[in-house]
Amino acid sequence: MITIGDEVLAGDVVDTNRAYLGQRCRALGLAVIEGRSVRDRTAEIAAALREIGSRVDVCLVSGGLGPTTDDLTTIAVAELLGRTLVRDETVVEELRRRFAARGRELVPTNLKQADFPEGSEVLANPIGTAPGFWCDAADLGRAEGGPGPVVICMPGVPSELRRMMTEQVEPRLAQRYALQPVARRTYRLLAIGESTVQHVVDGLLRRDDSALPWSRVFVHYRARSPEIFLELEATDPELSARDLAAFDAPLCEAFAGKMYGIGSASLAARVVEALRAAQLSVAVAESCTGGLLGSYLTEVPGVSDVFVGGVISYANRVKERSLGVSAELLAEHGAVSEPVAIAMAQGVRERVGADVGVGITGIAGPDGGTVDKPVGTVFVAVAHGDRSRCLRLREPGSRAGVRHRSAMRALALLWEQLAERGSVDIADLDTDAPDPALFATHRR
Repeated sequence: MITIGDEVLAGDVVDTNRAYLGQRCRALGLAVIEGRSVRDRTAEIAAALREIGSRVDVCLVSGGLGPTTDDLTTIAVAELLGRTLVRDETVVEELRRRFAARGRELVPTNLKQADFPEGSEVLANPIGTAPGFWCDAADLGRAEGGPGPVVICMPGVPSELRRMMTEQVEPRLAQRYALQPVARRTYRLLAIGESTVQHVVDGLLRRDDSALPWSRVFVHYRARSPEIFLELEATDPELSARDLAAFDAPLCEAFAGKMYGIGSASLAARVVEALRAAQLSVAVAESCTGGLLGSYLTEVPGVSDVFVGGVISYANRVKERSLGVSAELLAEHGAVSEPVAIAMAQGVRERVGADVGVGITGIAGPDGGTVDKPVGTVFVAVAHGDRSRCLRLREPGSRAGVRHRSAMRALALLWEQLAERGSVDIADLDTDAPDPALFATHRR
């Protein structure tokens, strides 16, 4: 994968295209061996294509297809392959139609987007003015012999690239290659360290009585506080996703109380499903997170079944008036404290009319910390029935990081509270499990 643009390397634009293309390649069964970013320089684009193209079957390129003088991808590909640029009159007419529909003038500069290396196949762009193109670069050759790669150039605008990838590129790739996605299975854990997860898995690998094909999988570990993702990737093409499900029971047993799900569903989605299964509603009261927890919950489709609403109670007077937190409690303990977090959770539950309340209060920084309560001190509380539970967190990092992790910790605490009350069964929540009976003995 090659992403092109000075703005990408300068950090002015975050390269989400490479992440998206990597995900799509994995879903298709294309092994990504390298991702590279280069400047808007014809020679540098051509050099990257020449070097990477000698080692791969497919080069996915994004960026540099616009009408301005710094959009040089098409020229670079043509020069690399020794081909002339050919103007596609169908694209010219489409540009004229599109500009006229918008009441804009089609200037000669825009016609550059209708030029393609000779022999290319144009890839339609229904939502932008820059078509892509598919170019067979067989004559480049491979380092170990054989034909060179297919070079596929797409726009740098993320929405345009994604549409072109799914509608234009993926069907052509499937037609040209016998693609077979590699079987993978993801286990989602909470409240456990990455090194501890590896230690437990290493113990399973060393068990002499294990009949599982551990030698036929590669184990990946990924941390994103407060979550840990354990992923098994089949190294044997004969292993299917159903075969990998054989690992479910021993891993659920090994991580009892720590695993919240298997598959692609997020922690927020698991929480929403658990609330729905238990027929419970939730409301949130947020201070330092400023509505982030509510945002994460409302990203889940169907959350209206369980989410009642929330209060962003940044100022103490809002905590008092909207949540019923007493002035005496605030004066005695301070806004950032366990009693206030619990009072916020209880107050929002009562005021909004929900079964469960969540409260978050803390110091996100970079200022405002004290010796007793340094920046990153956050209290998250969950109130459910006659029981409330609160955690004191010490989150390091930036303001954005503290806010994100605090909201996620609140979700984790909510999940744990539901699990302890018997409202959660992994089998009920795992949409990827081919055999829910595997989890019958592992109720949380």
